[in-house]
Amino acid sequence: MTTEFKPLTKEDVADVLGVSLRTVDNWVNDGTLIAPRKIGNRVYWHPRTFYAWLDQALSAPASGEEPATPDTSAGGQPPRATTPPKTKAAASSRSESDAIRARDRAKLEALLA
Repeated sequence: MTTEFKPLTKEDVADVLGVSLRTVDNWVNDGTLIAPRKIGNRVYWHPRTFYAWLDQALSAPASGEEPATPDTSAGGQPPRATTPPKTKAAASSRSESDAIRARDRAKLEALLA
């Protein structure tokens, strides 16, 4: 027996999460939100995959606890981590990214001046 479903659009996902369409794009780009599948010029999430990701994200252990094993049964993709690990390497990478952004911003301002 096949159960019909309605694929979730970017608007649907933004509505469920209570965020803007741009935030959905940002979260997909930075790996916070699972990536949708493209069909034609539109993107869609399979409801089981999206809600499995959301369930996993909301059930994630508090910092310091052992993370749960990702469940890949609802669509083939494991949920992505919602928070980066708190390590020296992550902090260093973050500060390097901030330095690169500051340098690029300074270059842009110099070009515009």
